[in-house]
Amino acid sequence: MFLRLKAPELLPETDRQLELSIEDKKCGFHIVNSLKSNFASLTTDQQNLIEPWLSRPNLQKSIVSPSGFFRVHYDTTGGNVPSYNSGLTIDENVLEVINALEFTFNFEVDSLGFPSPPTDNGVGGDDRYDVYIENQIGGLYGYTEWENKISTNRWTTFIVLDDNYTGYFSSGVSGLKATVAHEFHHAIQLGSYGIENSNGPFRDSDVFFYEITSTAMEEFVYDDINDYYQYMDSYFRRTERAFSLQNGYNLAIWNIYLVKRFGFDLLKQQWELIPNQIAITAISNSLFIYGSSFPRELNEFGIWTHYTNYRSVPGLYFEEAMNYPLVSTTTTVQFTPPSQIANMSSAPVANNFVHFSVINNSDSLVAIVTNGDAGAAASNSNQFFPFQYTLFSNSTAGNRKLTDDYSSDFSAANNQFWSVSEILNNIVVRRDSIINPPAGSVSYAYPNPFGYNKTYLSGSFISFPLNADLGETVDFNIYSSAMQLVYSSEKTIQILPGDQRGVSWNGLDNDGKKLASGVYVYVTKSGDDVETGKVVIFNE
Repeated sequence: MFLRLKAPELLPETDRQLELSIEDKKCGFHIVNSLKSNFASLTTDQQNLIEPWLSRPNLQKSIVSPSGFFRVHYDTTGGNVPSYNSGLTIDENVLEVINALEFTFNFEVDSLGFPSPPTDNGVGGDDRYDVYIENQIGGLYGYTEWENKISTNRWTTFIVLDDNYTGYFSSGVSGLKATVAHEFHHAIQLGSYGIENSNGPFRDSDVFFYEITSTAMEEFVYDDINDYYQYMDSYFRRTERAFSLQNGYNLAIWNIYLVKRFGFDLLKQQWELIPNQIAITAISNSLFIYGSSFPRELNEFGIWTHYTNYRSVPGLYFEEAMNYPLVSTTTTVQFTPPSQIANMSSAPVANNFVHFSVINNSDSLVAIVTNGDAGAAASNSNQFFPFQYTLFSNSTAGNRKLTDDYSSDFSAANNQFWSVSEILNNIVVRRDSIINPPAGSVSYAYPNPFGYNKTYLSGSFISFPLNADLGETVDFNIYSSAMQLVYSSEKTIQILPGDQRGVSWNGLDNDGKKLASGVYVYVTKSGDDVETGKVVIFNE
């Protein structure tokens, strides 16, 4: 794939016909950097063949941007001459690149507050950030390549851009601008959010998240270009696929949604978690920090994705929803009164659109069933969890009243990780109904047992559901099995994963140290109300 994009002439004739997807051509981040990470595993012949193409391009001229941050390298003769606008001179076309870089820097660094990519210690001519303009004969938009680790989480990089974007979905200057906004954020990602204790700056399993952020950044920086439109269909056709198994380009709208709901600081929070947490956990924990949860937000996101194309509502949901594809139903069920059951299974962190077609009165009900179990997705995105959704043709047969004519029931294991909303005849009749036991009815802590070395939905925290009001303070104490007090604190009731109310604890004693493996007793006191329980801790 790398050679097909960079140097197809080096391939046998039969391999030159290899079909690459639009996602393969969008950004070489994964192909280029994964190949570089595994370079030592190649044979000597393969290394000799590929190494020149993994090196920085050697071009004829360079120019420094007005801010002094960028050095742009280009050719004035040959096959790499910049020509984004045929009516401009070479120097004027290079100026288009410089303007896009400076504009993007101002937005992503100065306005949003992301850290600027680190300097490269003189590689490329000086300490400025290097950008190379080179003909991408395989149709690649561009790529950001890592080079050297300079501190715990910081890596040097450089960017390569196509020289004209002729024949691309976004052509000419539009293609240039979209690519600059996209690739510069990759430079930020690798430059300051490298993986802790790693010989490489990123996780292969998290590439989808890198592409979600960079593709959405195109829309944030250049709202009028919309190159991300071309990738959306694959998500709208397969919403039931786990988030981490999506390609990322097709989920730029997820970050667009999050920014509408919470603002850009939530995205920054996610990247600050990335060095020590896999992406799906970082997303979940950022929502937890902002007082929400993955089940709640993914289900609401499902509603937003329903109202697109001819179903779009001016002033509501996605601003550009009219231009988006229609979401595909996961399954269609013919409803036969008085009730109809849909027995299904769901991947973790996925939306299922269950369509009930009511033939006798032409009603159409869509149940958006969300499995928001980020912990399960973190351990294995390919697993499935059964659920049962039942629709009734009266308002009282089911536990969940929808209208005067319909009600429903829902059941699944670990209900706190599920959420369901219903849309009847294109009107939301029940929204964000997280399937969760009433506050106070759950008497157990979770995860239980708890291990310091494991990844959970709530990160490295144990959640304790309590029958208390949001914002109320409680006395929280942890005792060993010998009833020795190991932790004591006053805590504030907050929203826990699954939309429950309670408190959380990181498993550390009052000195900030991990506890020995064993059974611990927790005691919470609010006024005269005292609740107790046990939690098992493994210190492996």
